[in-house]
Amino acid sequence: MTHAVNLKDLPKGGPYSHAVVNNGIVYLSGQTGNIPGKQLTFREQFINAMEKISKILEASGSSLDKVLKVSVFLSKPEFFQEMNDLFGKHFGTNPPVRTTIVTNFTSPEVLVELDVTATQ
Repeated sequence: MTHAVNLKDLPKGGPYSHAVVNNGIVYLSGQTGNIPGKQLTFREQFINAMEKISKILEASGSSLDKVLKVSVFLSKPEFFQEMNDLFGKHFGTNPPVRTTIVTNFTSPEVLVELDVTATQ
């Protein structure tokens, strides 16, 4: 059975669901940690994105310890080491698989986006 998960208190940037659950797998839309009109550090954006991801996973019947895969999109390669450190702190000793890509975003204030797949 497939169903969408949307959190009323979490704004979206378009017509998509925060997550879709299908056969016990939770697919999250990519989450950024920026706050429009406010300049945040990479660390602040990463932590904000992880907080959003945690909320969406919880609403989907999952959690960070059930994450299978994370795709990390960075605006600059210089953020890689800081991302690696923060990733390790959030996912501990049994981390999920990960892909890291450096890319441009449609908004120059976005420094990182995280795309997550988890089990319920």
